[in-house]
Formats: sequence, structure tokens, C-alpha cells
Amino acid sequence: MQESHREFLSDEKWSLLRQLAPERYRASRTTLLRQDEPATCVVLLETGSVMVTADGPRGGEQLLAVRGDGELLGEMSVLAEGVRSATVRTLEPCRVRVVPAVDFTEFVEAHGLLRPLLRHSYSRLREADRTKLELTTGSVALRLSGLLMRLSGPATPGGPSRIRLPQEDLAKLIGASRNAVGKVLKEWSRHGWLTTAPGGGVTVTDLPALRRHAAER
Repeated sequence: MQESHREFLSDEKWSLLRQLAPERYRASRTTLLRQDEPATCVVLLETGSVMVTADGPRGGEQLLAVRGDGELLGEMSVLAEGVRSATVRTLEPCRVRVVPAVDFTEFVEAHGLLRPLLRHSYSRLREADRTKLELTTGSVALRLSGLLMRLSGPATPGGPSRIRLPQEDLAKLIGASRNAVGKVLKEWSRHGWLTTAPGGGVTVTDLPALRRHAAER
């Protein structure tokens, strides 16, 4: 598993970075950063989880990664003085700190973090490539199980994991129809591997079981 930015930077540097901006609350499904917009800030994710997506070659969204607490979001676009290469949305209520680009850049220069951050970013790009490949090949069940695994994040092994995205969004992220995704979810629900909520979203109760089932199809 990739180490978070907080682990990578050390608790001491993370604490100093936190002092550059006050803590803010963001509700579930809030867009924190938007693809192609100017990079004017870096977001520190204190608590919660987010998904990182980019526009696909045929117009749909592609999932690149799911990030949890202790992460920096949008840092490489700021350091490159460019535009956002991806969109970041919250998957649940989050606590964040929004650091202005100029303050973040000065912090990186003062602590000699440019090259280490570039190396860390390169490993994340390789991770994103693997994610895109898995979520665009194979059966709908296999792609969907891979998506749910990533959206579940670091949940307690064997414990339930709530995913608040509706079926329509799940379908878009794997390039499948809503009906195809609904059919797979219904089958998994009959087996007791997940439950669906009336207002949208699913709760995965046995991720290993549905992964094994999807791989056998």
C-alpha cells in the first residue's frame, strides 16, 4: 500500500504544513478540485476520503485513485504552475485545509521537498495507470468489484464499508450501463455480500467473497 503524504513527509513537517491554513468542513460529494481549472491551492485532507477522477477518452469519468486522511491533493499542479489534471470529490464528510499555492510553494522550497514530492508523485501515477487498466477491462462484475475495493478504502478487514455513490455513478466509472451494474449488485445482494440503500449507495459486507465470485465469471 502506498504511504500517505503525512507518513511520507513525517509528522513534524505535516504539523507545520497544517499551520498554513485553518480547518474547514466539506460535505459528502463536494468537489474540492476540478479538472482543467487553474491550480491556486493545495488541499490537505485531514479526515475522510475522496475519489480522484479524470475525463476519459470517450467523455466519461475514469477513476484514478481513492485517497484517505493524511493526503495532499493538487500539489503537483501547483508546483508545475499549471492547471488541474484531475477532479477530486469527497466520498464522505471531510475535514480539509486549503493552502494557497504561494504558501505551499514557499514551504516546499524551505524544506527541500521538491524532488521527494516528484518521486512520490511518480509512484502515484503508476498506481493510477493500473487502476485505469483494471476498471476498463474484464467483465462488468470484475470491473465493479475492483471499483468497490478501491472505494472501500482501508476498511476494517471483514467489516462493512459504506459507499455513498449511486448506481449511476458506479456505472459511469467502469464504463458500463446502469442496468448491467444493477443486475450484478442484485445478485451480490442475494448472496449477502452487500446491501443497497433506498436513497442510493451500497454497503459492502464481504468484499473478498464478491471479488472471488467476479474472478470466476
